[in-house]
Amino acid sequence: MALSSTSAAMLLADARLPSGGHAHSAGVEPALMSGLRAAELPALLRGRAATVTLVEAGTAVVARHVSLIDGDLDAVEAAWAARTPSAALRDAARHLARGYLRVGTELLPGDSAIHTWRARTTPPPRACVLGVIAAGLDMPALDLARLVAYEDMQAAAAAVLKLEPRDPLDLVSLVVEICGEVESELPLIAQITSPTDIPALSAPQSEQWAQVHAQSTRRLFRA
Repeated sequence: MALSSTSAAMLLADARLPSGGHAHSAGVEPALMSGLRAAELPALLRGRAATVTLVEAGTAVVARHVSLIDGDLDAVEAAWAARTPSAALRDAARHLARGYLRVGTELLPGDSAIHTWRARTTPPPRACVLGVIAAGLDMPALDLARLVAYEDMQAAAAAVLKLEPRDPLDLVSLVVEICGEVESELPLIAQITSPTDIPALSAPQSEQWAQVHAQSTRRLFRA
């Protein structure tokens, strides 16, 4: 299946992609269930964009690079896991990966990493799968980093509309603002080639909320 790198980025950023994003709130539901006020959601998303999102973007970029040189993707996965202390968040990322692996199989039917990962009992995280897909579709590293940031913020915005309904245009503006705020970080992220250089940025309060949320029996989203 021939796609330009621009078309590939648009496809992977499309909310209609069957990747499982509808089941992930990017930390919004755990925060609200733990008492965060609706007015504090912009601050939550800005905090996520400056921490968790950059770890995900760095992981995807390194997975892309390693895939291109036929390197050790297990090392990338291990580096991501070391930077994602919450077991609930690791589980959610692997759950999301199942959808992306299905998409990757359609887009890159001959990719050995995707074939191997689909046979695993425990899939790799979403960021690793996105990196391999990006490599197979010749997507530049910077475009991939931007895709991860945009997709993460859009997942959060979509969840807000379900949990705290408001004018969708307000959320569009917020996503644009936050993506613009992290733009200066992304060229540096795009240059990372080693798992050891993936940003080690954490959000302890969000991680704790995710752990509590994972035990809840009354939730709309996985995390």
